[in-house]
Amino acid sequence: MSKKDKKIILVAQCLINPYCRVHVLGQNFPLSHELVNYFMERRVGIIQYPCPETTAMGLQRNPQGRQQYDNIFFRNHCKELLQTPFLMVEEFLKNGYRLVGYIGLRNSPTCGIHWGKHKVNRYNTESPIPVENPEPEEPLLMGIMAEILSEKFHALNMEVPFLELPIQQPPDSEPRATFWLELKRLVEPRNIKYMTPTAD
Repeated sequence: MSKKDKKIILVAQCLINPYCRVHVLGQNFPLSHELVNYFMERRVGIIQYPCPETTAMGLQRNPQGRQQYDNIFFRNHCKELLQTPFLMVEEFLKNGYRLVGYIGLRNSPTCGIHWGKHKVNRYNTESPIPVENPEPEEPLLMGIMAEILSEKFHALNMEVPFLELPIQQPPDSEPRATFWLELKRLVEPRNIKYMTPTAD
């Protein structure tokens, strides 16, 4: 195996193509530009999977909570979308590349990492709007796609860091600063840890 630190990262598609994002989250192209530049300057290869919400419901969809996507049909759709991207990840790993992590989208019901308590709408179903002051004991769940990814990595005995990009927070906010700091820690060469999938 080469000692050169060859890196790849798995990224939710809307972080690179903001047009896929549901309209209430906005289309922040400058942030996507900043993220891509960060990876290109550090020679980190980007692997994306197709946006599961867009491929299931199209671009003219309304925002929904995690509850609406947590069904057998959508989960199966996510698994199908991951087949080729995940094979790409495995192929890169077998050839000495390092998977530095996965980046999802904060407050996404599919690609978020920390989905907490949300408000309910008039139909008593979960809305995409989080409660302002959740109780500390409220459980935090992953988005549906992120959860499936976590299960796949676990099945391969791989420890892969998960991050979520807080796109709705201002650039100078603490959540944004924390994200960039955590990402830097993963990408820095001193953190090299090759993660090769192991058969069950």
